[in-house]
Amino acid sequence: MRTLPQLLSGLWGRTAARVAAEYVEAFDGRELLKADLAMFCNAAAPIAGASEFDRGVEEGKRRVWLHIARICGLEPEDFVDTADGARTYVSH
Repeated sequence: MRTLPQLLSGLWGRTAARVAAEYVEAFDGRELLKADLAMFCNAAAPIAGASEFDRGVEEGKRRVWLHIARICGLEPEDFVDTADGARTYVSH
């Protein structure tokens, strides 16, 4: 498996560092956004679906979350409780 720097470099070449920095900036301090995305993308839930296609879609969503989490340097403890369904955020 390629490392994150290799993956980004393969996708973006010389602008890879800028791409990573923009992800970090976009998600910095946005805990509710990260929690919602983690839940939507099955960050800590089993992949389920009535068909192979449905399970493939759900796995694709998880891969998006993992890409974001890796770029932002998130660890499972940063999102697993919320992604598991613990609603810890209150709107103001």
